[in-house]
Formats: sequence, structure tokens, C-alpha cells
Amino acid sequence: MENAIAQFTYLPATKAERETFVQMCVDEITSGARNPLQLEIMLKNLEETVNAIRKHPEVKEAIQAEAEKFTEKTFKVYGCSVTKANRTSYDFTQCQDSTWERLNSQKQSISEQLKDRENFLKAIKPGMSVADPDTGEVIYPPSWTSSEYLTIKLP
Repeated sequence: MENAIAQFTYLPATKAERETFVQMCVDEITSGARNPLQLEIMLKNLEETVNAIRKHPEVKEAIQAEAEKFTEKTFKVYGCSVTKANRTSYDFTQCQDSTWERLNSQKQSISEQLKDRENFLKAIKPGMSVADPDTGEVIYPPSWTSSEYLTIKLP
């Protein structure tokens, strides 16, 4: 498979092609021409393959580098609309905050309080620490990671 990516050119490229392809698959299954379990296994394998390609660090880096060539936040390319975005994830477990730990363990019943506490913890800047007035414990800022991602609207 020297030209692995070329294999994807056999798949539908537009909404109309996708709809036709899906209907053809449905017809093959419902007519009994193909085994539905075999199709499900094929789809699962394809899904895992696509996910592995997308999650590969070098591929992600190359995609982001290519998107950075466009100065706009949202741009059109290959007939698609692509929007650049950024996501920040926080790790509150490193704050050493017993209030957050208690609220997090009960998060379904007091989600608003947990959200308020997390907003408070996010406000603690790196290198700072805050003493909790109720408990006297020293609370540290959460660690965080930021990742860029793209939102793609197909034609």
C-alpha cells in the first residue's frame, strides 16, 4: 500500500455522494446481499483506522501547521469551511483543595457549586497560592493544557 491515502479517494467526497453511498450500503444489507455483522466489523475497523491516523501526533502537527498558513480564523479550502479553535483543559486534582474534592465527589447533586469552585480555582494564577479562609489549607492553581483543533464543515 504505497499510496495509502489514495485509497480514501474511492470514498464519497460530497454530501450527495455520501447519501448515495449510505443508501447503497443500506440496500445491500436489507436485501440480504451482505452480512450486516460483516459490515459492522468493517465499519469498526475503518473507524479505528481513521481515529488512529487523526490521533497520531505527527499527523496532528502537520494538519495544524497547514491550517496556520491561513491567517483567518475561519477559511474555505477544498470546498469546506475550516475554523481554528483552542481548548483549555484543567486538572483540579493538583490544587490540594478539599472543598473541590468534596464537591467533585458529589458532582451530580451540586454541579453549580462545583462549577463555581472550579472558576475560583482557575482564577489562581500560576506561582500563586491561596489560603482557604474556612479550612486554612493552602490551595494551588490547577495545572492546565491547551490544544488547538479544527472544526470542519463539509459541503
